[in-house]
Amino acid sequence: MIRKLRRELVILLLPFISLLLRLWARTIRWQNRYDFDKDKGKIYALWHGYALALAFFGLDRGIVVLVSRFRDGDVADGLLKRFGFETVRGSAEEGREGKGGRSALLKLMELLKEGKNLAITVDGPKGPPFKAKDGVIFLAQKTGAVIIPACVKFEKFLRLNTWDRLVIPYPFTKAQLLVGKEIKVDPEDAIEDKRRELEEELLRLERIASGNPG
Repeated sequence: MIRKLRRELVILLLPFISLLLRLWARTIRWQNRYDFDKDKGKIYALWHGYALALAFFGLDRGIVVLVSRFRDGDVADGLLKRFGFETVRGSAEEGREGKGGRSALLKLMELLKEGKNLAITVDGPKGPPFKAKDGVIFLAQKTGAVIIPACVKFEKFLRLNTWDRLVIPYPFTKAQLLVGKEIKVDPEDAIEDKRRELEEELLRLERIASGNPG
């Protein structure tokens, strides 16, 4: 009951919270830029712990974000829409054997074919952290969409003791977008091989972002 009341209070305060976060995002001193306009029907893959960092970078770009269909996703859904993202509620694992419904997966496939760019936290929504799930690989294989691994390196940041080790940038810190090797999944490719390839590339970017590139 208390948890429900807290969530409802946060939802009520979303306009104020989103305004504060927008102001916060504008203080970040990005050292590089990214040409989103060149991408059509691409999948941006990221760790859940860098979701806020990349949301700050991608404000008002109309990127589609996959958000949990459970109540915990209500707050993220409201914030992302106010940040200029589009949202689809569900899981990239839907439509796979034993994963339940197919509505979210079909919607994502449709949007990718329309040329929309999609962002997926590949270890979300509940982890384990830094372990890529294969739903994003399945989606890329079915649509032909290219996967672009992404991460952010901040000069000064706080890493929370949450399951995803959420990265919180300090205001006015310098930041650099890290983009990894694009991953194409052909029809004949093994899902597990490509899942490992994506996971290894994201882990490489995370090591750079954390200051441990070795």
